[in-house]
Amino acid sequence: MNRYALRKYFKTQGPAVLPVIHVLDNEQARKNVEVAVREGAAGVFLINHDFGIELFLPIIRHVRSCFPSLWLGVNFLGVTGDKAFSTLAQLGEEGCAVDGYWADDARIDENQGMDEQPEASAILAAKEECGWNGLYFGGTAFKKQRFVDTKDHLAAARIAAGWMDVVTTSGVATGEEAGTDKISTFRLGVDEQALALASGITPGNIQQYVHDLDAILVATGINYDGDFYHIDPRKLRSLIRGSKIADVPNIASAQASPLSQDNQSHGDRKDTRSHRWYLDLMAPRTRGEKYAWLDPSAAYVNADSFHGMLDDLCEPFSPGEIDVVAGFDAAGFVLGAGMATRLGKGFLTIRKGGKIPVDFDVVPMTNYSGQTQEMEMRKPAFASGTRVLLVDQWIETGGTMLSGIELVERQGGIVAGIAAVCIEENEISETMGRKYKMISCVVSGSDIQAQCNKQTLASFRHFKPENTFPKIR
Repeated sequence: MNRYALRKYFKTQGPAVLPVIHVLDNEQARKNVEVAVREGAAGVFLINHDFGIELFLPIIRHVRSCFPSLWLGVNFLGVTGDKAFSTLAQLGEEGCAVDGYWADDARIDENQGMDEQPEASAILAAKEECGWNGLYFGGTAFKKQRFVDTKDHLAAARIAAGWMDVVTTSGVATGEEAGTDKISTFRLGVDEQALALASGITPGNIQQYVHDLDAILVATGINYDGDFYHIDPRKLRSLIRGSKIADVPNIASAQASPLSQDNQSHGDRKDTRSHRWYLDLMAPRTRGEKYAWLDPSAAYVNADSFHGMLDDLCEPFSPGEIDVVAGFDAAGFVLGAGMATRLGKGFLTIRKGGKIPVDFDVVPMTNYSGQTQEMEMRKPAFASGTRVLLVDQWIETGGTMLSGIELVERQGGIVAGIAAVCIEENEISETMGRKYKMISCVVSGSDIQAQCNKQTLASFRHFKPENTFPKIR
């Protein structure tokens, strides 16, 4: 199948993200599909990793009955297409349509010519004979099915393109990242044929593959850490965002990032993760020296930029390592509440002095403008040993964050992490970083981090308020 026809089929600009669900039972499968659908996946694959086809078929039927319009693919583990297609056809006759079949081994022999592929030919003949008309994803140089030397990857890809709808390859094992050289070679070999990758894709590495791939079959890269059977919606959401090519927010596409234009030559592109496009939407100060030097909340009003921020801030934190999220009055309430929602946790407010109408702890502090004020937290706020993620909009002098740390630890809490749009680099933040897990939208060591340390941004020269406006549907 032509790669652009496949993207049109799935209605995507970049590769179609197809979560792979290792099924256990009806309820587990259904809940994972619900997550995939809610987060905008193009479809799902089900795979019977733990039992045979007899127990797998009822789960397939159940998922189809719950999601009649879902794009649904399956992998019968260890079974080639010649044996699988008749089963898929029978399911279709029962009213349980399966849209795609993925075989780990398409039986391509890279040492023979295109017309000398008896096993691949038998598989295709079985598909045509049974009448099943779904998409065939065929594993080629796939994991440890059969070793294929690197020098033979190009030949394997060229041959495979003639025997399946979507040529599908992988890294060397489940969850192992495929080398970009391998994927580039496969892209060259299949030419305009659709190409899929089925291992090792994560939100962190997706950008290095998006231009070569047309489908992504992903499991471990979007599951909860240490959990083989449940999709982490935050990881899936981040992966889908990273998979987009032309389908990106209008405020960050054709006009491009001014900062990126200033700092990158066409021959020397930086890692896209070192400059996050939404940071260019932060507004410069216009009201005088007594105010903060910029307004990060200008980026909150646009859904794509706000949710992009939340994706990046939540990504390093597992719900299992946090009990509650705490945000600082007042801008920290916005990001903190958003992160608490994403992580499935409660939210604790840390207020400026004189606001709490119940018993409270108080800590004096000096803010970024040099003014002395107090920060307060309700007392008691939590049980001893509670793990707290502290969130603020910006960490400059560190005074506000240090007051929050003291308030949490005074009540026996454990600071599980610190998050902010930016953490300016200085002696105080370096000290906090050695003691606590810290994350910000501004990547440490990047050009924009250096600009934030100097309290100026190159993007200010091009800032237009209308670029931050929310989309009107």
